Amino acid sequence: MSRAASTFFATRRQLYLALWVGWVALTLVLTSIPNPTFARPIPGADKLEHLGFYGVTGLFFALWRRASGASIARAVVQALVFAALAGCLDEMHQIWIPGRAADPLDWLADTAGGGCGALLSALLLGRFPSLVTE
Repeated sequence: MSRAASTFFATRRQLYLALWVGWVALTLVLTSIPNPTFARPIPGADKLEHLGFYGVTGLFFALWRRASGASIARAVVQALVFAALAGCLDEMHQIWIPGRAADPLDWLADTAGGGCGALLSALLLGRFPSLVTE
């Protein structure tokens, strides 16, 4: 861990936890914006946005779990389950946001993104084991 990061976080586990919590909070804030008007040049591009945002969520969650001592397989499964649950709750909360709606395909993209991010963490950890070792 870099010297600057070590002044704020004692361990990589704490760093990954902070990144994960911060990213989930950012996602919740962005999905709570009423009446969003974003021009999307490609039909269905919003699914790629869901995939990307929840991919980062799955990545940070799996890194946190791995740094907490979970096996790679367990961390990936836990990240996938978290992404599925968080995506479902996020879609349900959007029912009450003006201009938003709950979309099962968005939830599917959230879940797939979380799984992809978790699998990416497994690949990164295989290549860079120092991501979870002090």
